[in-house]
Amino acid sequence: MNGPDPVDPAFARLLDDPAVWAEPSDELRARTLAEALGAPAALAAPVTELPTARRPAWSRPVLLAAAVVVVVGLAVAGGLRLAGGSDPVDVEVALAGTEEAPSATATAELRDEPAGVSVVLRVDGLPPAPDGTFYEAWLVGPTGKVSAGTFHQRGDQDEIKLWLGVDPATYEAITVTRQPVDGGTLAEGVPVLRGELPAD
Repeated sequence: MNGPDPVDPAFARLLDDPAVWAEPSDELRARTLAEALGAPAALAAPVTELPTARRPAWSRPVLLAAAVVVVVGLAVAGGLRLAGGSDPVDVEVALAGTEEAPSATATAELRDEPAGVSVVLRVDGLPPAPDGTFYEAWLVGPTGKVSAGTFHQRGDQDEIKLWLGVDPATYEAITVTRQPVDGGTLAEGVPVLRGELPAD
């Protein structure tokens, strides 16, 4: 069994800094309160404790520790957002209909997830797969093609989620074909949608 994760040295040094646990001055508390309320700091009187509002001796360190955790947590979350970007989509590809489905369009959103690369298709104008057929999405490249999954496009569907087990960076395009059930994925299929993957 693995032991607990080691404490980050920078975070440990922050907690060991006496300044983190120092009692703020009355002037600093007054200025902070004034800024929070939108009043000029010069008009704020020093904050004093009411005689009946005596706090336990442990309250200040606990509150300061909680504040440090919140600040560090927000900084980490902000760093992750900056690192990953505000948009969770890694790649978005526009697909246009072929002559077999000229009124069809689609977008494919590819996301790198722990289970693999998810492919979320949003299709418009593509008729349901006729009886005896199904649709199949592919990644196509110089070394061949690999399937991202199959679907029917029957009924109301806002999106279709498929999965890839390969790196899309090694492929050039996404296509959707109409496949015969009796031939399965081994049949050549009829292309109905195609979109180019962005080059690195």
